Parts: sequence; structure tokens; C-alpha cells
Amino acid sequence: MDTQNNGLLPASCIFAGELIHAVDTGTGFSTPFGIFSPKIFLIGTFTEKIQRDGKISSLRVSDPTGVFSCSMNWQNTTLLKTADEIDAPSFVAVLGTVRFRKYAGRTFLEIVPETIAPSNREARDSWILSTAESAISRLEKSPASDSRKEFAGKISAALSAVRPAGPKEEITNETILEIISALSEKKGAKILDVISRLQSLGLDESSAKMRLGILMEEGECYTPTTEFIKIA
Repeated sequence: MDTQNNGLLPASCIFAGELIHAVDTGTGFSTPFGIFSPKIFLIGTFTEKIQRDGKISSLRVSDPTGVFSCSMNWQNTTLLKTADEIDAPSFVAVLGTVRFRKYAGRTFLEIVPETIAPSNREARDSWILSTAESAISRLEKSPASDSRKEFAGKISAALSAVRPAGPKEEITNETILEIISALSEKKGAKILDVISRLQSLGLDESSAKMRLGILMEEGECYTPTTEFIKIA
């Protein structure tokens, strides 16, 4: 789905779980399920600030399908100040440009934010619903494949994170393992991202850590490093 940016270039709404498969087309980017403009709009959970030389160099923002890496422009002092004032974890809205950066023989996909603003759960849930609607429409037109099946599962996980007001449902071990799987990269899922996701579902930090500890005791998952957790 596209959202207008003050009448300028439309901004694409796309899940992190799809964006991670994007390739550079020269004029924008494409995934196995569609072509998108370089401009992107997202609402997710801000989980971490990464600093270099005393300044914020990048932010990690997650949605229910994965994590967006947002690389900060040090010349944009107003944006740096805004990012510094936002605490993690919290919901944020980001408008930026997708960039493919080459470093040490590898190509990294990142978002360079133009604006960052505090948001809320209601706006995040609305973004998930509209982004999922667009993604499902494209998915239905795609041929059957393993990547299509995998992405359909991520869309389902995203929609399950949208919860109506009222009593919260019990968070099962299966749900926690699905979250770890959806957030996992080569080293596993970042523990802070998993805890943040569980907090968005209603668990407080101590309860989230306790549930992860129980799963490790039961042999369902393990921590290869102090920062990551993987399914056994």
C-alpha cells in the first residue's frame, strides 16, 4: 500500500519480513511479490539506539515480521535530537528512503529516516492492517513457492499482533516460539527485540524474561550469545 507524502513521491508501506528480500532495481526496489518506490513509511516498535563516536548512528525498529535498520544522517541534527529524546521500547512512525549500501564486499539494506515521530499502539495496529491488506493482495497474485508460504506465515503473525481493546488473551509458548522464529536472523533473534514484542502483547519485562527462561530450561530454545536467542 502507498501513502502520500504531502503530494510528493508516494511512500510504500511494507513489512520488514518482505523488505529483507528486496533487491535494487536502479529506480527503486523489488521483492518477490512486488515493486516499490524508494520512499517508505512504517510504524513499529523502536527497540534500540546504536551509537558511534558519541552520536546515534542507527536505530532498530521492529514490526511483527522482523526488524528495520534505520541509518541516521548526522547532518540532520533536528532528527538526531528527536531520536535521542525517544525512549525504547516505544512505538514510532518513520518516513524515510530505502538505500542499499556496500561495505566490505557486502550489500546492506537500510532505511535513511527523513522524519521520526512518537506513535501509539492504535496507529501501529492500523498500519499493520493496511500493510497486510496490500501484501495479501499481491501474495494472491504470486505463484506458489516456499517464499510465498513463508511470507504468508509472517503476515498471519503480524495480524495476530493486532489486538482489540479488552482482556488480553493468554500468550502461549507456541506464540513466543513463533515470535523468536519471525525475528531470527543468522545468529538468532535479538533478545531485546523478542522482549519488546512480548511487551506489545501485554507482558511486562520481568514476565517476558521469565517466560524465555522457562523455554530455555525446557530445551525449546537457547542463547548462543548474551544478545541472541535461537530455537533449539
